[in-house]
Amino acid sequence: MVLKNIAELLKLCNTPASIISPFPFFAITIFLLSHHDSYSYDLHFLYLGIVVTLLSNFASNLWNHCNDLKEDIAQGKTTILTQNYSVQKTAIIIAILLYIISILIVYQLSLEVRRPIYIYFLIWAIATWCYSDNLILKKVTGFRLKEHYVGEFVTYGIAWPMYTLSIWLIYSDLTIVGEIILAAFFFFSISALLLKDLKDISGDRKAGLKTFGVVFSPSKLVKFSCYLMVIYYFIILNPLSLNHFNNGILVMIIPFVYFFKNTFFHMYKKNWTLGVGDLRALKSLGYSVYASVLFLGLSTFL
Repeated sequence: MVLKNIAELLKLCNTPASIISPFPFFAITIFLLSHHDSYSYDLHFLYLGIVVTLLSNFASNLWNHCNDLKEDIAQGKTTILTQNYSVQKTAIIIAILLYIISILIVYQLSLEVRRPIYIYFLIWAIATWCYSDNLILKKVTGFRLKEHYVGEFVTYGIAWPMYTLSIWLIYSDLTIVGEIILAAFFFFSISALLLKDLKDISGDRKAGLKTFGVVFSPSKLVKFSCYLMVIYYFIILNPLSLNHFNNGILVMIIPFVYFFKNTFFHMYKKNWTLGVGDLRALKSLGYSVYASVLFLGLSTFL
């Protein structure tokens, strides 16, 4: 029973799956990009960066699930938290400990490399904590960031750049390439945010929430998400940025063309009207996201 509970909690720590976990695509890619002009790799810091990304992502995901309990029960979702009350308090404690451990590791790394990583990481931690919190802050303020699209936008707009910067600084000083990646992943994150709640629109509407999925039509969200992805690719592939990467970065054209053909152009021809048959187009967007992160890392070897 204990092992089963641990396995179920670990599953929640990795839900939703992303470029950060369960496989650390993000940490590895940032590490490779930060060393794109060097053939010397300090694998010690790569390992620590992976540990930080996994633990911190586990923390934010689990904390989010702990605070979404009422909504999950109302929507009939079946998780260990909705089925086993005794595990709920344990999950909250674990989430808090994961936050604390990841912050302590980052603080120690900041001292070791003499870079203010912990400042940016702490901003990320506070932002994600407040975004999900339904147990403390909402009782005091009556407002939960996650329940309103403005709160969602502000949180993502702060959290993703701070997180990307934190992981970059574990590996290297901030460079022009790092700044390009920060800008690119800002638009990347907002693009993902617009599509995040599409599957929960009916549940969010019943709960009286004002998320992007409730306030804006699915077609508009897909449209703007696609345009933001174009900006993400443009930031990396524009002539000014290309001067700061090696020639291998041109491999990013592959996932861009795949996305443009299978998602952007497909939806554009339909005037962005979302239908049942467009699931493949949305999946193609997801595939291009993972592929772009992988190709970003691989570009350093080409």
